[in-house]
Amino acid sequence: MDLEDIKKVGVIGAGLMGNGIGFAFALGGYPTVLSDVSDEVLERAMERVRSTADLFVEEGLVDRGEADTAVGRITTTTDLSEAATGCDFITEAIVERSLDKRELFNKLDEMCPPHTILVSNTSSLVLSDFGSEVKRQDKIAITHYFTPPAIVPGVEVAKGPGTSDETFELTCALMSAINHVPIRVLKERPGYLLNRIQHAMYREAITMWAEGVATAEDIDLGVRTAFGFRTPDEGPLLHYDLAGVWKWPEDVRRGMSSRSVTEESGLSAEAAEKIRERHAEGKPWLIEPERFDQACADAYRSYARRLKALYWPTLRGIGSGKVA
Repeated sequence: MDLEDIKKVGVIGAGLMGNGIGFAFALGGYPTVLSDVSDEVLERAMERVRSTADLFVEEGLVDRGEADTAVGRITTTTDLSEAATGCDFITEAIVERSLDKRELFNKLDEMCPPHTILVSNTSSLVLSDFGSEVKRQDKIAITHYFTPPAIVPGVEVAKGPGTSDETFELTCALMSAINHVPIRVLKERPGYLLNRIQHAMYREAITMWAEGVATAEDIDLGVRTAFGFRTPDEGPLLHYDLAGVWKWPEDVRRGMSSRSVTEESGLSAEAAEKIRERHAEGKPWLIEPERFDQACADAYRSYARRLKALYWPTLRGIGSGKVA
């Protein structure tokens, strides 16, 4: 299959990541199906899509006509089979549970046409965790976007054990076609490439907090002011807040802690337990929970301005719409 053979795409899971991924595809010129379990979830997703479209217009990334056309390319459904049977490329963006992803991938494998490529937006699991029963091993991969996915240009594209070179290269080409930058990850690793780097900083930050070296506010202030060239808007603790990790189901948060917060990583037993308990509480570090939506909106606007200043002209030059 070539890039021009991808006529329609699907995104399964319309939450914080899924709706943004859907808008990115639609803005790239692709008719896009957003699918989730309820009409209420999909209505909220479309509200966020329209808000993102407005932001792109307000910041001069696209004009109103292009934004409205992109929104118009998105349809929604609660019927998984409707999304599966009509799409050439499907992105899974559901909750970060291996069993849930395995069930979905197996269903999609049965429902989708043989040529359809299935990718996951997982940030911490590997394809071997949940894709091992899929028959089309050559046509599954990872596309890990970063919050907010319609704006942050980098996307990790990662292989699984059976991913073909054709699928890998086609997926990278598709990311370029939707105005994103594919970051090629050649081997399976939990957390892949950038999350491992990012989490190393986060782990150090929460260790310093747990051991009383500095407050959460001063840790983030230090990172922002010292690493300002790279992370001008958020340190690792504010990133945790804006990514909505604290809103994840408790079992998923605990699973994340069990994988990443261990005494083997150099933490004292007391510090490790303190961090696990803090994650289990399900609350942000720095923002007020009721200001989550506004905090995200403020951050996204800043990201959009940086995207426009640093990347957008080049990205639009190499990847506007479908590239033959």
